[in-house]
Amino acid sequence: MADDEKRIDLVQRAAERWGNGPRQSLVEKAAARLAEQQAAPAAKPAKQAETSPAAPQDPARTPADRAKEARGERTSPRAAQRRANIDLVRLRLQDYVTPDASGTPTRLAEEYRIIKRGLLNRAFGKGANRIENGHLIMVTSTRPDEGKTFTSINLAMSIASERDLNVLLIDGDVRKRDLLRRLGIEAEKGLIDLLEDPDLDFSEVVIRTNVPNLSLLGAGTYSPHATELLSSARMGEFITDIASRYPDRVIIFDAPPVLASSEPSVLAMYMGQIVMVVEADKTGRRALEEALSLISTCQNISFVLNKISFKAESDRFGAYYYGYSER
Repeated sequence: MADDEKRIDLVQRAAERWGNGPRQSLVEKAAARLAEQQAAPAAKPAKQAETSPAAPQDPARTPADRAKEARGERTSPRAAQRRANIDLVRLRLQDYVTPDASGTPTRLAEEYRIIKRGLLNRAFGKGANRIENGHLIMVTSTRPDEGKTFTSINLAMSIASERDLNVLLIDGDVRKRDLLRRLGIEAEKGLIDLLEDPDLDFSEVVIRTNVPNLSLLGAGTYSPHATELLSSARMGEFITDIASRYPDRVIIFDAPPVLASSEPSVLAMYMGQIVMVVEADKTGRRALEEALSLISTCQNISFVLNKISFKAESDRFGAYYYGYSER
C-alpha cells in the first residue's frame, strides 16, 4: 500500500512539472492555439477606435447651440424647426404681393418696391442714410381696419424677393392674431410663449416657409397677461437679442393699432423705423396726431396712405395707391 502511494505521488509531481495542471493532449493544445489566433484580430478594431479622430460636429448646430450645450443649457435641434407652405396662388388671388410672380410685375408689386426702397436704404445704406436698428420695422395704424396687416405681409413679401436679404415677419398683434391665418398657417406657439417660458428657444417656434427668404413668428398662445408681457423687460431682451443675432435680416413687427392698444407705444422704444398705415378719407388728422405722439420715441416714422382710388386715366399703378413719405 505504501508503494502505491509513492507511485501516485510521483505521477502528481510529474504532472505539476509538466504544466502545473492537468496534462493536455496534442489535439487539445492545437485547439487552444487556434482559438487564440481567432481571438487576436478581434482586439484590433478596439485599438483603432481609440486612435480614430473624433466624430465631426453636427453642422446643423450653431456655435450658440454648442455653447449652450457646454454650459448644460437646453438647446433645440434644427431638425425640429417648423416648416410650412404658403399657398402663393391663393395669396396672389387675394391681391397680395408674392415673390414668385412670373411675367410682367403687377402694379401692386411696383408700389411696394417704391415703399421698401427707402426703408432698406435706412436699414442697410451707407453713410448718414443708415440709422441705428434700421432693420427693426414696426407696421401699425391709428385705428383697426386701415390695412396694417395687409401692408405688413406685402412689405415682407416684397423684401423677401431681394436676393441677399432675409425677412422675419412677427405677429405682434397678440389680441387679433390674424397674420398667420391670412397666410393659411396654423401654429400653437409663438411670441407670447417665448416671453412666458424662458426655457423655450426661438428656434422651436420660428416657422420656415416655402418662400426661401421669409420666416414667420406667430402671436402664440392667448394669455390674459399679453399686454404686461409685451411691456416687460423680457420683451426688451427678446428684441435686443434678435436684433443683434440677425443684423442682416429685416425684422417686421405687425403691431396693433396705436389708439386701440398700449403695445405699440412700448414697441416703438425698440424700433429703428415705423410704418404708419393711414386709410384715405377715413383717418382724421387729430387721431393721427394723437397716435404719433404715442409712438414718438421712434424718430423715423414713414406713412403709407392706403385705399386711395384713382380714375382709370390717372391711375399710375392700380386701383389703390400706397403713397409713401417720411415724417
